[in-house]
Amino acid sequence: MSARIALMGSGETAPSMVKVHRALLDSLGDKPRAVLIDTTYGFQENADELTEKAQDFFAESLVTSLGVATLRRAKDATALEVTRFRRELEAANYIFAGPGSPSYALGNLHQVGAGKILQDQLSRDATLCFASAAAVTTGRWSIPVYEIYKVGADPEWQDGLDLLSVFGIEAAVVPHFDNHEGATHDTRFCYIGDRRLRMLEARLPDGVPIIGIDEHTCVTIDDDGNVEVLGKGVLTIRRDGVAKEFPSGSVLTVESLGLSNRAPTRQSPVSDGTDSRLERFRTALVAFDAERAMQELAAAVSGDQRDDALTMIGELDAVLTDGFVDRRALLNPLVELIIELRASARSSKDFATSDRIRDGVAACGIIFEDSADGTTWRFASSD
Repeated sequence: MSARIALMGSGETAPSMVKVHRALLDSLGDKPRAVLIDTTYGFQENADELTEKAQDFFAESLVTSLGVATLRRAKDATALEVTRFRRELEAANYIFAGPGSPSYALGNLHQVGAGKILQDQLSRDATLCFASAAAVTTGRWSIPVYEIYKVGADPEWQDGLDLLSVFGIEAAVVPHFDNHEGATHDTRFCYIGDRRLRMLEARLPDGVPIIGIDEHTCVTIDDDGNVEVLGKGVLTIRRDGVAKEFPSGSVLTVESLGLSNRAPTRQSPVSDGTDSRLERFRTALVAFDAERAMQELAAAVSGDQRDDALTMIGELDAVLTDGFVDRRALLNPLVELIIELRASARSSKDFATSDRIRDGVAACGIIFEDSADGTTWRFASSD
């Protein structure tokens, strides 16, 4: 396997991109761990709907489960929520992000150091699939699309996540390169049009390229320097106002495209052969060794290892939520006995006792569900 970034101009959950996603997932072997970053559209009222749409696409079209690394508003997120977000990214090898606002995404992702985490994941041979607004964030420079197109702000670059630095590329990425939604006005180049794109180009260092990606088109770049164009449109490399196009099906290299303009920042993970405190903590969680896990957490806190301690707290919260102790297995024998007693009362037509038993367990957070096949139970918190 190798590190790979896939940049999609649009259509990330359209039928035209199924084959592309499938190939990217297959390259990860038999254990892809896919996760969605919801930050790009976290401000939208239909954010839940967009997340569900992406998960349905992965489940139905790709037969792959899609987890969620949620960070919709960084300034309102607790330390625990930020830790969960980071943990989701660090556990994934297929990281997907799509529509929304590039500037909103960057404002939140920069606050929690997400750029460094994503660069590290690329160094661990992950695949990042960033489309539309998310694709804008991947370069050294990023267009604040909404502010320019909708609000009328002067064309200025924002600092991107600089994910392409892993491959030795310093550039700006512009999806929706061939957009024509404006009909009577120019909405090419991610809606800002040629006039404003030229204004932005003038603010780039000489020779820095713009990577333009048409809609329903994907460009993949890997750490061997390979570049491939997939989908319906073309890849455009625009430098100092001069553009060159490469159609779908093109197999190129970073060097041949003139994109190799800095030293790659990819670093192979280094191990000294010993387990870190965080690794020992995770081993203890997997083994359900609560005492050892608490020892490692206490040592991280007393040793002023703040980042490790926050990560441990987030991971401990996750396993407690998921069931560090299987509450159902623990309670099932007792609850089944109560169900038998209630059934006996009902068969004797002692409905007052039956109702008291039902109401009593309900007060303890346990719900009985009666059917023709008998009585089952569940925790009320699962509603």
